[in-house]
Amino acid sequence: MTSLIRTLLTAAGVLALLLAPVAPASAKSRSGSDSRPYPARVFAATSPLYQKLPAATPAAPDSTQLIASLNAQAHKYYGTPTDANVNINTNRFSPALYVANNSDPVFDITGWNCQRKWDGWDTDLNRQLRNIHVPADLQPDQSTDGSVSIYNVDTHELVELWKARKTDGRWQACWGGRIARTDQSRGTFGNYYGVSASGLALWGLTIRQQELLDGHINHVINLAIPLTKRNTISWPANRTDGNSPGTQLAVGQMLRLPASLDLSKLKLSPAARTVARAAQEYGVVISDTSGSVAFAAENPIALAHNAYSTIFRDRWPFLEMTGIKGRGEVPFPLDKLVALPLDYQVPPAASGGKVTVNTAYAAAVKKARPDLHWRLADTGSVATDASGRGRAGTLVGVTRHAAGAIRGNTAIQTDGDPTSGAYQSAKSTPSASFSLQVWFRTTTTAGGKLAGFENVQTGKGSRADRSLYLTNSGRLVFGTYRTTIRTVTGPKSYNDGRWHQATATQAPGGTKLYVDGALVASTTLTGAQPGDGYWRIGGGNLDGWPSQPTSAYFAGSLDEFAYYATALSAGTIAAQFKAAA
Repeated sequence: MTSLIRTLLTAAGVLALLLAPVAPASAKSRSGSDSRPYPARVFAATSPLYQKLPAATPAAPDSTQLIASLNAQAHKYYGTPTDANVNINTNRFSPALYVANNSDPVFDITGWNCQRKWDGWDTDLNRQLRNIHVPADLQPDQSTDGSVSIYNVDTHELVELWKARKTDGRWQACWGGRIARTDQSRGTFGNYYGVSASGLALWGLTIRQQELLDGHINHVINLAIPLTKRNTISWPANRTDGNSPGTQLAVGQMLRLPASLDLSKLKLSPAARTVARAAQEYGVVISDTSGSVAFAAENPIALAHNAYSTIFRDRWPFLEMTGIKGRGEVPFPLDKLVALPLDYQVPPAASGGKVTVNTAYAAAVKKARPDLHWRLADTGSVATDASGRGRAGTLVGVTRHAAGAIRGNTAIQTDGDPTSGAYQSAKSTPSASFSLQVWFRTTTTAGGKLAGFENVQTGKGSRADRSLYLTNSGRLVFGTYRTTIRTVTGPKSYNDGRWHQATATQAPGGTKLYVDGALVASTTLTGAQPGDGYWRIGGGNLDGWPSQPTSAYFAGSLDEFAYYATALSAGTIAAQFKAAA
């Protein structure tokens, strides 16, 4: 998806904008942030969007070069050789924020194929966007982005839409997503959903009109820039639309103004001072690749009262960020920003500044003597083997640093296609008795293979066995192949958006399937294919397997993958699951 936030300006229109007053936008809604009450913070208390930065934060090793690149972009894209262009998008290319109640009309919002994607591209999207309460006066951003964010105070749900439109009385969107329980979320959409190219919720990052009036913003704010680093994602983002191979900021990377910078000594415009204070206290996150350097404030189309003319002193926002030179005002101090290291994590305030890490689960796995254990919290392309046996894997096309199943650890997200997953880097030979274990979380209705053993590292192997997979309905299946395919199937569906631990064992006495520490299915049948190959997670060959899902590749989160050369006992599996709490 292209960036949400693009520049308001065009080269031909710069002069006209410089000479014109701020154009008023229609402000008639009674369902926006200045009409309906909503919690000041809708996400979990530990969300990185709400954490104040400590006085001392580390700088990225290449911070100087990164900030130089950022400033060069602000001069190049609609700035001048002497003035950097830093905008605050309001009337266009900024999300309209609405507060919904269960008394609002209900719609099944459906995907419209504005990007000419493949058949079935909208299956999961349509499922997510069923039964959405939509305020009757809702209007999306009037730019080509058509973005809108809807928070339901009764259900704690957040829906965000890109290119939203109402056709024949029905709402549609080209893309979007849903967070079912915001109070349990860090503020990130899963599985490549949502509107922002970073996967971060716009609701948590967008500057409110009232915050600019009050002169204080108490959350991280987002910044979109023209050049972002290709193939690099920084936590808390879980995806990117990065486009540059050079020394550029990555989507998700945090910036801040140093705590030592005395803002009282800088004569800034009121709006620039408010943004600078937020950048110093909470920080700035790179959210999108865009047409200019721009922050985002809520779109006045969703407000009852449009006060932006007052906030920006009857001037365009980018002029206010530059300041009135005749009054001695100085520009927003873009050049004084510092880039924090990739994957910088702010300690949750709820734990007194310390992250509470669960070490019991890893210890329980180690006690069971795994032959392979990928914790999947890696920063690079190597899936480190925590078993100590050196059976590392290779991560390809995955999103790293997704919220993990085990407190204090992170997971990976896979896309549901052959280019996304992890595979064992070197061949191995499974034992006759064995256990296969992985944590997973998904809402997919296309199924997919969670883990298995194949004779090739990627694609569909000609020998595919020891397969653990989900059906379209979310039921869990484990099977092996000798002369015929022999499977066991769990009785419930697990595509409910929650973390589940799946453990499959096979020994001479039979094959067993456990979910969340409890036995759910078993058979006396045994037997698997002999030969060497590679353990894989994220997908593979399921041709001809029972209840074959639509997709052989899994779209969702995976964590704590382990293989044991013995069949774990029921007591050991139950103890491992208990240790994860």
